[in-house]
Amino acid sequence: MSTTNEPAEPIPTGILATAKQAWGDLFKWKQRVVVTNEYGETRTEWQEPDPIVNPISLFAQLGARDWLFFLVGLTAWTADAFDFHALSIQQVKLAKYYNRSKTEISTAITLTLLLRSVGAAFFGLAGDKFGRKWPMVLNMIVLGVLQIATIYSHTFQQFLAVRSLFGLFMGGVYGNAIAMALEHCP
Repeated sequence: MSTTNEPAEPIPTGILATAKQAWGDLFKWKQRVVVTNEYGETRTEWQEPDPIVNPISLFAQLGARDWLFFLVGLTAWTADAFDFHALSIQQVKLAKYYNRSKTEISTAITLTLLLRSVGAAFFGLAGDKFGRKWPMVLNMIVLGVLQIATIYSHTFQQFLAVRSLFGLFMGGVYGNAIAMALEHCP
């Protein structure tokens, strides 16, 4: 097993030992790689990272379909972010409408952010299992319905319920959108 790359210590087993080694590797301009040859023998070695490529030449490699996937992901994320931040901007008006304090209205923002991680986990797994397209389509349809439902929430409890569901589906958009866009990049 001869190689031109310099050998490295093998990757340890156990969480703490792996974390300690990973922390040390963080400050080296090389990558620790486990290499397996045709006989099934493995070794750990340091490899130089790939040279930095001019981003303009990478953009030139993108086709029309790749740009379309990027634009779909960007549009989905922008629509998602617009609705989330619109709530923050209208906090004073919402406090007057529901006759609540701004602190109570910010509970809706908190619930949205808390449930976002649950939605990201759920729809991330769904995206891995069924592909990115249909979980994202479902997310965007439900988010549109929830945006309309936010307008028609007459009580504060309805408002909190709708925003909680919004957070759940909001979490599913970003992960699938970015994964779909990055899967079609060079």
